[in-house]
Amino acid sequence: MAKAEKKKKKGIVHKMMFGNEDRPDLTPEQLNMSKWAMFKFIFINRFGTTVLLNILTMLFALPAIAVMLLFYLNSSVAAGFIPYSSNIGIGYPVVSDAASLGVISDFTYSITEFLIMVPCIAIFALGLAGNLYVIRKLIWHEPTRTIKDFFRGIKKCWLGAIFMGILFGLALLLVVFSAGYFDAFNLSVAYKAVMLTISIVLLVFMIIFASFFMTQNAAFKMRPMVLIRNSALFVFGAFIQSVIFIGIGLAPVYLMFIPGITMLLVIIYMFVGFSFSTIVISLFCHFCYEKFLYDKVTDKPSAVYSKRERDVLNETERAKKKQPTAYKNPKKRKKSIDEGSSITPLTPTFRREDLERLQREHEQIMREGEDDDEPVADDVQLDTQEQQDTSDGKNSD
Repeated sequence: MAKAEKKKKKGIVHKMMFGNEDRPDLTPEQLNMSKWAMFKFIFINRFGTTVLLNILTMLFALPAIAVMLLFYLNSSVAAGFIPYSSNIGIGYPVVSDAASLGVISDFTYSITEFLIMVPCIAIFALGLAGNLYVIRKLIWHEPTRTIKDFFRGIKKCWLGAIFMGILFGLALLLVVFSAGYFDAFNLSVAYKAVMLTISIVLLVFMIIFASFFMTQNAAFKMRPMVLIRNSALFVFGAFIQSVIFIGIGLAPVYLMFIPGITMLLVIIYMFVGFSFSTIVISLFCHFCYEKFLYDKVTDKPSAVYSKRERDVLNETERAKKKQPTAYKNPKKRKKSIDEGSSITPLTPTFRREDLERLQREHEQIMREGEDDDEPVADDVQLDTQEQQDTSDGKNSD
């Protein structure tokens, strides 16, 4: 008996998918926790969920990773076969402009790589959309099923994710183009500096813009133009804060600039890298929404914010509860469908008298229905009337 009552132990896969069901519910104080406390709660208490989310997101990053590895290996092999020549003619065959040809070849190779990366980044953005959708549910303390909600987020946000992934890929391509074009064709260094500065500023703008756009797309139901307008306003309204906190969120990216820790970088990104970034960025974006957006919800709901369907249904149910309900006398019994008058079916050879009888029966049924719908004023009056009828019956006896 004791063994039957003992709860079955849940495995690590179950906890990663559904969370730890043995933990107590959140208290009202925990629901109103600060963003730092919420980060620790999600990243530590729901660590299994964050790891599973990271692995799912990594699956959508595989095309981009494969392209980067293939081009890196090809460029390493090609570097060994590029002919070269110095002032004393070392190398065969002698190529006098080998350095400039190598720069042009490297530029063409880089442009080809990042052109292919544009659709790969759009695919990766789909994984980020599902990740952000689950993180949003964790921030709002909603019940989550990690795998199911991940793909549900992709289904809901796929169009905006692909759009933002393509724009970000093009901005990254512009940076690569600006860095190599002027060197490949020996153009002015001043032009290169100006073009590179503009492209880097545009890339930073796109990173912040994409962060606000994709978190809004996962959290709210907004029209595309409203999403674009709100995201641009957030970029200019909280630019300094966005650079700081989104920079913190992208901290794992900085590890690639440190030589000799490639394996550590791979392990971090395989298990927590993407989830760490999405948690930090989502918390910062929700802080901005609470500061700038939520107070506008009641003023212009159609232009800025559209409530989720579940919230609308809850409000409708609460409104129905507040409305006064019609009084139903428990002693008044509804008539059965078999009681009362009935309609005599017509025979195939009916006459005018049959039609007149049918009309009278129909009117009789309508009168009985009206009598059934008449409200009873008060139970006390009904009980008094029944008592009078009973007394009258005794007196007559």
